[in-house]
Amino acid sequence: MNVRAPLWPIAIARAIIGVLWLFSLRWKLPPDFMPAEGPGLMDWLQLEVTHAAFPLYGLFVEQIVLPNFTLFAWLIFLTELAVGLSLLTGAFTRLGALLGLGLSLNLGIGLLEVPGEWPWSYAMLAMWHGLFLVTGAGRVWGLDGLTSRN
Repeated sequence: MNVRAPLWPIAIARAIIGVLWLFSLRWKLPPDFMPAEGPGLMDWLQLEVTHAAFPLYGLFVEQIVLPNFTLFAWLIFLTELAVGLSLLTGAFTRLGALLGLGLSLNLGIGLLEVPGEWPWSYAMLAMWHGLFLVTGAGRVWGLDGLTSRN
């Protein structure tokens, strides 16, 4: 017996995670990557240095990322924007999922020891992206479905 589960629940999850990425951009907007109120990207990067779970990672952020903050801030912003749009629209979903998986793992590693953070949230986010990657989640209710042969 060959039973296939419906993919529409994954399509809904894909779109919700896409909105999550887009919503998270509100506190790291160009040109200064600071929100109107509260901590911004620079503050979070400094927390990654102060509370580094892995000294080499903290050293990388401190000596490479922070001195080149504007470059890395733009890379982070544009990558998160691309992941959010990819997952929301279902376009280039496998690529968006792969980038999102990398971002999720990076967040988990960087924020693992930051007080008040729940690292399991990044593990769950990584698992969602892994699911989107292996299922090609954009084929259902997404632009990938328009070009797919399935």
